[in-house]
Amino acid sequence: MSTRNLLDTTNGRFLTFGILYISEGIPYGFTSVAMVAFMRQQGVPLDQIGAFVGAMFLPWAFKWAWAPLIDLIKLPRLGGRKAWILFCTSMMIVTLLIVATVDYKANFDLLLAMIVLNNVFCATQDVAIDSLAVNALKDNERGRGNGFMFGGQYLGITLGGGAAVWVFGRYGFDVTLIYIVGMMALNLMFVVFFVRDPFANPSAPRESDVLKKLVANMVSFVKVTYDSFWRSGRGPKVAVAFSLLPTGAMALAYATLSTIQVDYGLTESQIAAVTVQNTIAAGIGCLFGGWLGDRYGIRKFVAVGYALTTLPTLALAFQIQAHGLQGVPLGFFHGAIVVHGAIFGMAFGLCSAIFMGMTNPAVAATQFTAFMGMGNLAISMGNYWQGIVAERFDYAAVLFLDSLIVLIPLCLVPFLRNRNEEEAPQVDGVLLEAPVK
Repeated sequence: MSTRNLLDTTNGRFLTFGILYISEGIPYGFTSVAMVAFMRQQGVPLDQIGAFVGAMFLPWAFKWAWAPLIDLIKLPRLGGRKAWILFCTSMMIVTLLIVATVDYKANFDLLLAMIVLNNVFCATQDVAIDSLAVNALKDNERGRGNGFMFGGQYLGITLGGGAAVWVFGRYGFDVTLIYIVGMMALNLMFVVFFVRDPFANPSAPRESDVLKKLVANMVSFVKVTYDSFWRSGRGPKVAVAFSLLPTGAMALAYATLSTIQVDYGLTESQIAAVTVQNTIAAGIGCLFGGWLGDRYGIRKFVAVGYALTTLPTLALAFQIQAHGLQGVPLGFFHGAIVVHGAIFGMAFGLCSAIFMGMTNPAVAATQFTAFMGMGNLAISMGNYWQGIVAERFDYAAVLFLDSLIVLIPLCLVPFLRNRNEEEAPQVDGVLLEAPVK
């Protein structure tokens, strides 16, 4: 087996975390884009689809509850965080196979339960990857690093979403499932051969009294985590409120994006084309936003990105209000979605870079996960209310309200700051990891 570790170089780190995030995007794209489109084509109500997508994000919203396990159970003999990533990716494949075989009309509750389980493993994999990223990426790499990460995620969404819709239209569901599982397996092999956690140590002494040590360390761990949020300056405190708010106008980024294309009357091939173009645009937006953030200031371009997401959202809302959904010109409809994708990608990637700058590497998995988990709770609630409003009123009402809410997070952007290094807690022992400078 190759001993090469891509995390040893700057470009290797960008490539590694981009590919790792592809493995997160593939199952997300399949469930949130492809399956949502399939269900809407079969006549599943919008509020039920909103509940389906909302259930997807619940594990992501509460992954902070088990994130400390990644920080406390390091598994140095088994490869460290690499072992967590391999296990979770394998279980993602297994549960995705089960999810794909559930009859969502006859057993909708079972489908919800399985999609939650699938996303428990997805979210845990994400915790391990983010913990590795916080400790591996240097300060001047965070903007570009997050650009590659979320650019990779959007590429994964393209492969699991729009591309899966195209494969389904051409070859049927069974081939689509083989295609998805094959892509996940390729990502699994990449981790096996090219990624090595620098904290892994195959010759480390075997842990004894693991449970006793876990309980003992948890006391110090809880204190460090508390101090990392509430005694590291003003930035992390404001970031808690900021993370609970939507990432700009985001109706055109999640469940509403899939259902509005079906209700507009697009064919499977057209949905696939729009989805692929939208996610590619979002990935490019992540990379461009990361470059702008590192060069000119992350906070400044987060505000710009949030504000700009309202422009295509409001433009489409006015068109729907004036002409009805089917009366919107196809080119305008298509263009609004793709433009929104590019802007949203820029805002989303930079938002995560802000949270990374506020995270104490000593509790990287827990603190960064908490920030992102609260953001996913906002996404879950957003999909839920958007499905209800769309079913009771129309898509224009959803898009107008979605744009109005953006004013709230914009008011908090001027108060965002990186954590105060001098005030950050310092605790001796194996619990802490030195930050990478």
